[in-house]
Amino acid sequence: MRTSTLLLIPLAVAAAYSAQAQTRQVTGTVLSAADRSPLPGVSVVVKGTTLGTATDAEGKFTLPVAGDDAVLVYSFIGFEAVERRVGSGATVEPVRLKEKSTDLNDVVVVGYGTQRRQDLTGAVASISAEQVAEVPIARAEQILQGRVSGVQVTQTNSEPGGGVSIRIRGTNSINSGNEPLFVIDGFPGAGDLNSINPSDIESIEVLKDASATAIYGSRGANGVVIVTTKKGKAGRNVIDFEAYTGLNTVRKPYELLNAREFATYLNEVQTLNNQENPTQVRALPYTQEQIADLGKGTDWQDEIFRAARMGNYQLGFSGGNEETRYNLSFNYFDQEGIIINSGFKRGSVRLNLDRKVSDKINFNFTSQLSRTQQQRANVNTDGGSSGGTVLDALRFNPAVPVRDANGNFTLDNQPQPYVEIGGNPVAYAESVRNEQNVLRGLLNAAGTYEIARGLKLRISGGIDLFNSQENRFIPSTVFVGQNTNGFAFKGSATNYSWLNENTLTFDRKLNENNALNVVAGLTFQEFVNERYNASVSNLFTNALGNDNLGIGGNVLTPGSGRNSNTLASYFGRINYRLFEKYLVTFTMRADGSSRFGDNNKFGYFPSAAVAYRVIDENFMKSLPVFSDLKLRASYGITGNQEIGSYQSLARYGLNPYTGGTTRLVGLTASNIPNPDLTWESTASSDFGIDIGILKNRVLLTADYYYKKTSDLLLQVSIPQTSGFSNILLNSGSVQNKGFELGLNTVNVEGARFGWKTNLNFSLNRNKVLDLNGERERFVGQSSGSVFPGAAGNTGILRVGQPIGAFYGYQFLGIWQTPQEIAESGITDRVRPGDPRYADLNGNNRIDGGDRIIVGQAQPDFIYGVTNNFTFGPLGLSLFIQGVEGSSVLNLNRYELESGFVAPNKVKAVLDRWTGPGTSNTIPKANSVLRRNTGITSDVVEDGSFVRLKTATISYTIPVPAGMNKTVKAASIYVTGQNLITITDYTGYDPEVNSFGNSNLSLNTDYNAFPSSRTFIAGVRIGF
Repeated sequence: MRTSTLLLIPLAVAAAYSAQAQTRQVTGTVLSAADRSPLPGVSVVVKGTTLGTATDAEGKFTLPVAGDDAVLVYSFIGFEAVERRVGSGATVEPVRLKEKSTDLNDVVVVGYGTQRRQDLTGAVASISAEQVAEVPIARAEQILQGRVSGVQVTQTNSEPGGGVSIRIRGTNSINSGNEPLFVIDGFPGAGDLNSINPSDIESIEVLKDASATAIYGSRGANGVVIVTTKKGKAGRNVIDFEAYTGLNTVRKPYELLNAREFATYLNEVQTLNNQENPTQVRALPYTQEQIADLGKGTDWQDEIFRAARMGNYQLGFSGGNEETRYNLSFNYFDQEGIIINSGFKRGSVRLNLDRKVSDKINFNFTSQLSRTQQQRANVNTDGGSSGGTVLDALRFNPAVPVRDANGNFTLDNQPQPYVEIGGNPVAYAESVRNEQNVLRGLLNAAGTYEIARGLKLRISGGIDLFNSQENRFIPSTVFVGQNTNGFAFKGSATNYSWLNENTLTFDRKLNENNALNVVAGLTFQEFVNERYNASVSNLFTNALGNDNLGIGGNVLTPGSGRNSNTLASYFGRINYRLFEKYLVTFTMRADGSSRFGDNNKFGYFPSAAVAYRVIDENFMKSLPVFSDLKLRASYGITGNQEIGSYQSLARYGLNPYTGGTTRLVGLTASNIPNPDLTWESTASSDFGIDIGILKNRVLLTADYYYKKTSDLLLQVSIPQTSGFSNILLNSGSVQNKGFELGLNTVNVEGARFGWKTNLNFSLNRNKVLDLNGERERFVGQSSGSVFPGAAGNTGILRVGQPIGAFYGYQFLGIWQTPQEIAESGITDRVRPGDPRYADLNGNNRIDGGDRIIVGQAQPDFIYGVTNNFTFGPLGLSLFIQGVEGSSVLNLNRYELESGFVAPNKVKAVLDRWTGPGTSNTIPKANSVLRRNTGITSDVVEDGSFVRLKTATISYTIPVPAGMNKTVKAASIYVTGQNLITITDYTGYDPEVNSFGNSNLSLNTDYNAFPSSRTFIAGVRIGF
């Protein structure tokens, strides 16, 4: 036995020597995944051994390892541990650690506080700074599009700086607002996010159910979007620089007739008119010789559209120590519009400070100053002779040149009277000024005092200042300016809001099994709006634009005004946690608003929610596939007060008149006061489940909700003998119910290749339940130029149907022969080649009784899918957005396929009806029946689409050893936006609304700014 032992000694020595011979030194770097900054103090250990080290101040380490199959384990407090195989090289791939999703870092911002994600009882979705940084965006709302379930974001106006509409879990209101409440760094009611630099955002939380939003009371019914901006981190002094440049081009222009085709079309129109009206014969607009000499002519779309540049430049400084942290950033964004002489610029500076004054006192300060400048294109107009840049580019005769033989702009459309009257769109775009300049400052300061362990008092005060300057100038040299001999306008609006909030927070774990978080507060907020404007016409000269209104011969009536409203509120919330698995939340807010009647100044908004963390039960330990499982249920009441000021009071309007040669002004009552007026009330219930599988590599969240909004702020018709036609009452109700699903998966996680997927799906069903006893109302705007005489209603509000229903006549094709007309029994004066509509009431006429719901603006469902791939230092992100089942009213088709006085047409009219059997979709050239009829089903199109919204390729640049003390991280990227859109919609884009955020004129396309396809290249550097 002793001999055997002795024989083993040299073998062991040889093995040890062999192992030592295979051991080598490897080096590596560890970075933060969030900002790519080096992480010092990270533990790096060879798996299965005690051999390890820690990263230095630059995030670097050196460690001896044996063999290519050795595995290094990286761990750091507050970050997820990562394992990586060493491989054969002397340097391992850089490792990026993510902050733990179950640590204190995964704290979700909720109303007046924060919570651990695992403790949430309500429906709350989050967007992180990392997700915001994935895609270069112009305004922060765009990051929510297709990335958060239950949230529909629509770019209603595609021009730079244009409007965005957000609907969270459907449309609640008919006459009041439907946009969510925005809270920026704790300041509620801060309006949209157009002045916010997206690169400054640390996180965005979307509060969706009443449990989450009731803390905001009368402003929580439409959901809440909480934006938190970046702050400095102790121990890290970082300088970040980012710049990108890009190019925007029109995504899909209309295919229009060229000069020869349009001249032929005009001749056919006049020939048919001469045949049908032999007593009013006119000569044809063009001779055959003139047509033969015409080529393609002027492409008016090509003349007004351009390849538009954009650029963004961001510089940030952040850092600090345990006592003081800071974040200072500067940003400049410049985007040209794809229509000439349109664009948007934004410059901003932000300073956030956090100061630990003592062990008990902390001070926080957030601030932003920004200036935006928007040069607007002439879009979304009513049309007619007043025109519109896009509209005139579509309808202008391609045989007319942009400039005449002397180099001057051609003035108007020709030949008259055969074509639509209008002005040269290029002349208008280049000569007219329509500019808005906005200066905005948002400051909020807060002090926190720890009265006792777990008990803190927080007092904050802030102001949001918004000043807007409007400048408009139309010279006398353009068609629209001729009637007034020029026009100049100046206007100014100043909005400001001041806020004071006082909260007490008690947050303690009482013992091993019980934890309590209580928030109580008192807030005061006032909103003030002041405005004035002045305008002149009959200008002495065009040289001064609107810089001196004294050049106007006619001074138009000036205007000014001021209004204000205030809120005084009390609120409280209790979060109780038992055994780390039973969670209960109670919330109550009382809001007193000056907007409502004397009899209803205060409203009360309670909510309750429970959650059960099933994952913490002992029996779940036998199911290791689950890493999280939580059930949630909530119910609450929230309000909506967005109706403007003084609606409950008696109001008077000016009534100017002339007595002899003197201008006199009288007053007339403009409404019936209603002292009982109060807010709309939304009762909401939510049932949700959160599931984690395979150590949270698969995370699923699903919610079913039901909302009923009662006491709608509704304009109700009253007898004319009252002296008024309507009164604002609380009456009527609307229902929303739906299902939403969010799924995050880590499909592959490795050092060389990684793949993650985010999917969300939302389905909402909206229904009108009551309209103050009425069965239906005709609603929705169109255009007086599309429907001669007066703008007609485009939709209907009907009990049992959703908001956004289009209402019109059912298109059956084209009348082919006189015999077909005679056999139908129809008594209307129709001719072969005219559109045919369904006589649903059987009276042999097409009248109002034949109208039906022909489409629905609200979609059946929406979805978004994001796939992120990593290939070592390379990254690829693909985001697909989809909308299914929505309809779009394409008013452009009334003019581009058939018309009154002929504008240019789309190529589709080349296949128009010219005789029996030739077409069953496009009327004959001189048919005006479609335009004289009103809304018809053939122009209400399917607006469903699937879009490759963004695709980004990025590359992390290895930093040379000699530069790593200066440059901490560097990357470059290329992004494409709106690259591919699959849709049956025939217009520029199915994501459109010419009436902005209107509640009742949804998905209407007329003279809208086209969407663009964008290509961007950028660089990020961290110092």
